[in-house]
Amino acid sequence: MSRLSIAASHLSIEGVKQKMKTAPNFWQRQKWLVIYNALVDPRPAAEIAQHAGVSVGTVHRVISKYNRKGVEAIETQGKGGRRNCYLTWSEEKDFLATFFKKAAKGQIPTVKEIQLAF
Repeated sequence: MSRLSIAASHLSIEGVKQKMKTAPNFWQRQKWLVIYNALVDPRPAAEIAQHAGVSVGTVHRVISKYNRKGVEAIETQGKGGRRNCYLTWSEEKDFLATFFKKAAKGQIPTVKEIQLAF
């Protein structure tokens, strides 16, 4: 008989259900479904994977991360995005507005000018 996949009880079952309902994207809902299955009915990872529609490796990885880090392991930022920025979109737009005005007049700003202004 295989080992059972059991999730730590960082959240109650109702809390996990709520997280499943309010998850912002498909992959987070899948991860919460894996955690829910492991909490409610601990069974081998292969059975949880078949029920949730993910691979056995995904079940192992999700449960392992959840057991170690809790909710933060499931609610990650996801792929892509703008994470390494110094300014917000509106601040960057305001900063570059003067350079766009100069460019409209034919005065193309150089990288050095922009760097010095920053």
